[in-house]
Amino acid sequence: MPTQGLEPFSILLVDDDPTVVRLLGLMLCNFTPLRFATSGHEALKRAVESIPDLVLLDVEMPDLSGFEVCKAIKRVPALAKVPVIFVTSHSSNQLQSRGLESGAADFIEKPVYPPLLMARVRTYQRLKMLSDTIRGAVRMDFLTGTATRREFERYTTQEWLRASRSAAPLSLLIADIEGFGAYNAEFGEDQADLCLRRVADALRSVARRPADLIGRHAGGQFAILLPETRVSGARVVAQRAIEAVDALQIRHAASCARNRVTLFVGGSYREPVGGVAAEVAASIPDDLRAAAEEARDMARAAADDVARFVDVVHLRTRPTDGTPV
Repeated sequence: MPTQGLEPFSILLVDDDPTVVRLLGLMLCNFTPLRFATSGHEALKRAVESIPDLVLLDVEMPDLSGFEVCKAIKRVPALAKVPVIFVTSHSSNQLQSRGLESGAADFIEKPVYPPLLMARVRTYQRLKMLSDTIRGAVRMDFLTGTATRREFERYTTQEWLRASRSAAPLSLLIADIEGFGAYNAEFGEDQADLCLRRVADALRSVARRPADLIGRHAGGQFAILLPETRVSGARVVAQRAIEAVDALQIRHAASCARNRVTLFVGGSYREPVGGVAAEVAASIPDDLRAAAEEARDMARAAADDVARFVDVVHLRTRPTDGTPV
């Protein structure tokens, strides 16, 4: 069946009667993907293979009852929040109470009344959209469209562990808008917000790979995580970021030495190769951030539009040399 024009809402239909499955499928043909199972074991297998947005589940089945299937679904962490609607020929209070105890969200009686089925499905579709919006709000800084600090730290930890497993390089940049407090004081909050959005857009123009992540670090600071990127590549991105913001030609506050908004960029990196592999393995994700912040302070002190870098391995074992890009 062609999927063009169908609504993206994944539904798993479970009933041991193929006729019922076909009828439910016809009623819900506008949704995709629409998948089917005619036994409890098959339902669990399909749910784990591809997590549905909603499960319509028959109560009475020969291998596993609907109650058993629902309980099994709720025991799987990835499936625990998937709503389950029981479709049943019986609607006693005892059955509904048992169903709710097993983790079901709702009930629909057989024979199924199509308008009621559609109303219930659309209710859970709207709930999913609302949930997705809330989760997106937690992950995204609404002002700049970049990741929140919490989401950025979560992603950094994830990529750090992945790099540890695969012995891949990893780089981090921290970009600080020079004198952002003075800019805010002179031009006001609205203009400062516009400045942040323009800088965020400039950073997106230089960190364009799908795995790259830009986050709001603090105030006028942004962080850029560059997975599978050696220091040589990170230096290129850092310099392009400095040049991209400089090209915006945003007028700065009169109290700042420069007449335009510029960036101080510090970077850190880990390259687990050769003799440094053991030291890298002993490091933690916070070391990557601490090294980048130290490098940023070096760039701020130099004030020469050149990024500085600190190797995370040598963060605590040698004084930083301030070597420019």
